[in-house]
Amino acid sequence: MIDISTPASRNYFTDKELQCKCNNCKLERLRGGLCAGDARNMNSEFLAHLNRVRERVYVRSMSVSSGFRCRRHSEEVRKREQAEHDGKPYVLGDHPSGVGVDVRVHGIGAHDLMQALHVYNWLHTQAGLPQPFTAICPHQRGPLYQRFIHIGGNVKAPGRRRPWLWTY
Repeated sequence: MIDISTPASRNYFTDKELQCKCNNCKLERLRGGLCAGDARNMNSEFLAHLNRVRERVYVRSMSVSSGFRCRRHSEEVRKREQAEHDGKPYVLGDHPSGVGVDVRVHGIGAHDLMQALHVYNWLHTQAGLPQPFTAICPHQRGPLYQRFIHIGGNVKAPGRRRPWLWTY
């Protein structure tokens, strides 16, 4: 049986891959200042689940292409502006909430990762626990290096249904 309760033997994800990659944060880091998109903004419980999936279910490396996003990240600005344009409230997504990553993966690796995430969620359900991953969303079109699976752990909030699935 897969152990879902004890911590993974180590952290498999570096601060560099989890930190915000927007131009504002890059510039702040170059200047040696504190950055709003620091990897320490990632939710530790979410990362603990991600590490257990990596070590005990998927059992291979997971390359994070996008982790935490500060509110100045171009994708977050676009979402905020779109919500304003549509007359809807902006609801923080997985990335700026510290509970979302995009894992660069394609082909059989993408299939296996999605399966591993669903198995991990199922194990939590069987134990009477809430599912840690409320969004498992593939982007598997275009060049191989641009393909990923979004893994999110945001809980149900006004304007945000969870669990939820979308494709890109």
